[in-house]
Amino acid sequence: MRLLGVVQDISHDGKLIVKARFAPSPRELVRDNLKAEVGRVSKVFGPVRAPYVAIDPRKELKTLAVLGKEVYVQERSEGDYGKGKRRN
Repeated sequence: MRLLGVVQDISHDGKLIVKARFAPSPRELVRDNLKAEVGRVSKVFGPVRAPYVAIDPRKELKTLAVLGKEVYVQERSEGDYGKGKRRN
């Protein structure tokens, strides 16, 4: 797992706002330090050197409990990028 950043705020529509260390891919799975699923990346915005990430939280997640905590993205393996296998 790769450290994404710290949850800074909660937006008016319930998304978690993270000041990220890098720009993750959209729909990337986000987890906490206990490897519990927090949600998925919905939007990346802000400057390229210091992006912000909006995360759609899971429905069961208590968003105030995650505020101020570090979140991570699940690194994908080499063959994990598409629906099917690549053919040569």
